[in-house]
Amino acid sequence: MRSNQTVQNIELYRKIRVLANSFRFRIIELTTDEKISITKLSSILKLSYTKCADYVRMLEKEGLVKKTRVGKEVMVESKISLISSGLKIEK
Repeated sequence: MRSNQTVQNIELYRKIRVLANSFRFRIIELTTDEKISITKLSSILKLSYTKCADYVRMLEKEGLVKKTRVGKEVMVESKISLISSGLKIEK
């Protein structure tokens, strides 16, 4: 049975929901220390470019990654730091 619980920190809840997908979480892992193009991410993750771009867009909407254009490529950089005891969200 499902209850209608009210979440007090809805912003954090949305961020955690986006990160709950293994592909989106992996994008964060891969872009934590370096900028990587969506083309390269899609190759590493074995996803279509479109699906990978959709995942990046979801992460960007929640403020978890930053996109920049370099020539024809769209580069992705994580805005959060993964640490063993959790994560640190940068503003």
